[in-house]
Amino acid sequence: MEPVDVSVVHFEAEDGTRLEGDLLAPADATGTAVVCHPHPLYGGSRQDAVVAALTRAFVGCGRRVLRFDFRGTGGSQGTHDGGAAERTDLMAAIDALDPGDGPLTIAGYSFGADVALSVAHPAATSWIVVAPPLAIIAPEDMLAPTDGRPVTVITGEHDQFNPPPQLGPRLEGWSNAELHVIDTADHFFAGSHQALSEIAASALVS
Repeated sequence: MEPVDVSVVHFEAEDGTRLEGDLLAPADATGTAVVCHPHPLYGGSRQDAVVAALTRAFVGCGRRVLRFDFRGTGGSQGTHDGGAAERTDLMAAIDALDPGDGPLTIAGYSFGADVALSVAHPAATSWIVVAPPLAIIAPEDMLAPTDGRPVTVITGEHDQFNPPPQLGPRLEGWSNAELHVIDTADHFFAGSHQALSEIAASALVS
């Protein structure tokens, strides 16, 4: 793998909240990705193992990656807002990443997946989300389902919060979604990080 430069970065949401993230930049990067973490009130942060698996997959495919902490989490200021203000956090992260002309993937896991699906940044070329509960953001505020740009959804066979028999039908009306189910995995993907990374990487290059 090419050398990867890792740095801590700070940026501000539109309300002035100062946020913190890690920027991983492989040499000769050919695109960008931003990764959103799971619910902060249940221990989620940018250090989450699934976030790390997505980050490795994207960096391995030559993408610059920004994984950041939502407001009130880790090194980020502010207070958790249940998803609404976190949408502005994600917009600020994308703008801080400065995606330029290359492909931009918006990604997230669990709570972060729902937030990701609610942001349709004009620079984005695709979404890759893991185990979206589809219960954090109001349906009318979910923008990705009707956007037309590709959405890859990865979930576990035994997801406790939105299992495939429930999730699959909810995706049928989406304009451009593809569902991948990882056998034996549950919502937390213990022991399944490699499979998750491989699907995410394949979605980037397909």
